[in-house]
Amino acid sequence: MRKLSLALAILVGAWSVQSCTEGRGTSTAVKTKVDINGLAFIRGAHEGGLTEIAASQLAKKNSTNAEITGFADMMLKDHAELQKAVDELAESKFVIIRDSVSHDHKVILDSLAKKTGAEFDKEYIKMMVEDHTEAEELFKWNEKSNYPEIREVVEKGLPVVKKHLEEAKKIAAGIK
Repeated sequence: MRKLSLALAILVGAWSVQSCTEGRGTSTAVKTKVDINGLAFIRGAHEGGLTEIAASQLAKKNSTNAEITGFADMMLKDHAELQKAVDELAESKFVIIRDSVSHDHKVILDSLAKKTGAEFDKEYIKMMVEDHTEAEELFKWNEKSNYPEIREVVEKGLPVVKKHLEEAKKIAAGIK
C-alpha cells in the first residue's frame, strides 16, 4: 500500500509539472499565444489607450482652453486608430481584455471629471505627460518582442506615443 501511494504521488507530481510546461493546455503562452511579456504589452497598451481616450473625452467637456481641447482631439483620433490595432492584436493572440478601464484608472478619471477650467487643464495635461511617459517605456520595452505582430504595433504606435508626449510636455510647460 505504501509503495502504491508513493508511486501515485510521484505520478501526480510528474503530471502536475508536465501540465504547467509550455505546450500544455494550462500554459498562458498556449492559451493566449503570447508569453507573459506579450500579455503585459497587450493589456498595458489596451488599458492605457482606454484611459487616455476617456480622459480626453473629459477634456472636450471640462476644458475651455483651445490648446487642451485641440490636444484632446488629436488624442481621440490617434488613440482610436492605435486602440483598434491593439484590440486586433489581442484578438489574434487570444488575450482577454477589458471593455472598460480598471478600478484604479476609474478613480483617477472620476476625480478628474470633478474639475473644470484651469484646475482641470493642469491635472489633465499632467496625467497625459505621466501616462505617455509610461506608454513610451512600455512600447520601447517591446521593440524587440519575440512576436512580429507586437513589433508591428510597436512600430506603428511608438512614434504616436512620442509625439503625444512631446506635445503634452509643451502644453504642460505653458500651464502653471
